[in-house]
Amino acid sequence: MLQRFSVITPTWLNRATYYTGSVGPLGRDFRYRFQQDNENNTIKASVYSRICYEKASDVREETFPWDEEGIARMRQWLQENYEAFCRREGIPEAAE
Repeated sequence: MLQRFSVITPTWLNRATYYTGSVGPLGRDFRYRFQQDNENNTIKASVYSRICYEKASDVREETFPWDEEGIARMRQWLQENYEAFCRREGIPEAAE
């Protein structure tokens, strides 16, 4: 698992209401976004590529409980989507 995914915990997610990040070379990068929903105690994770979230046409989203088990499932979901992206784009996975 990418190191940047493995450090995500419920406490780590408290850093911002929205959080974005990316992996890979500019223009061919895997992007991700987290959005807190404090009312429902969930976090919505989104993955997409190449362009900002608002304009991306390939957004995939999933909502997870904001607890240890839910965040562990989210980390795995991120890793699986990242690996699929690398295979689809024919680029090597980043080594962190």
